[in-house]
Amino acid sequence: MKKLFILSLCFLPILGIAQDIKTTQSNTKIEQLKAEAAKKAAEAKKAAEEAQKAADDALKAAKELEQATSNNKKDDNSASEWTVPTQAPKTNTVVKEEIPEENSKYLAGAVPEENGNVVFSLNEDLPGMDASEIYDKLYSAISSITTDANQTNSRIALVNKEKHIIAAKCIEWLVFSNNFLSLDRTEFSYTIIAECDDNKAKVTISRINYNYEQGRVTGFKDSAENLISDKESINRKGKMNRLNAKFRIKTIDRINEIFNNIKLTLEQK
Repeated sequence: MKKLFILSLCFLPILGIAQDIKTTQSNTKIEQLKAEAAKKAAEAKKAAEEAQKAADDALKAAKELEQATSNNKKDDNSASEWTVPTQAPKTNTVVKEEIPEENSKYLAGAVPEENGNVVFSLNEDLPGMDASEIYDKLYSAISSITTDANQTNSRIALVNKEKHIIAAKCIEWLVFSNNFLSLDRTEFSYTIIAECDDNKAKVTISRINYNYEQGRVTGFKDSAENLISDKESINRKGKMNRLNAKFRIKTIDRINEIFNNIKLTLEQK
């Protein structure tokens, strides 16, 4: 009995240490759960702020367009309202990825500018189609762009059915390379404005920005004007600067892909 008592005294400190370890682990787990909850809350807040900013940007661009077009068109004294459409998400759409080559389609003149701003434009003549029919086709095409699986926070932000104008804000991943060792990509944002008239359509892509390697010391945010314009990305020999090349090449490829998909939709009967 005396030996059993002595052994119990020896194990008491060990039991105490075990209890302390268990308590510490429990506290650590609670702190981890709190940290995860705080992180998710911060991410949700950021997503909401980005969504609001996207709508604000699209509204600003649309109002600028409305002001510009109102100077060239007669006032019909009818009401004109901007509305926010409802879109259903789409998944499992594969974005075609091309292997870029340094050729003339990427060199001087490949990135168009208007008043110092990078603006890509598509102008289509559509004989026999009225503005409403063109509007419906463009809405379908742009909706497809904003809801494909490569988008992160894209939407048709505003529409004006009376004036046949569509404004969309897109935020997507622009992938430079992707293999089992690494993924090199940038967040790519831009605004699409589509104007529809009888027998013709105009689509512009502007307000292009990049958010590269966010959260890393090598990361940065910049605009198309500072990154892919001729002034910033083409050297004196007429070649692309090495640091800017991948942004310029992939942007041109992506814009061409968007415009080609829009043209295919407009051609459908």
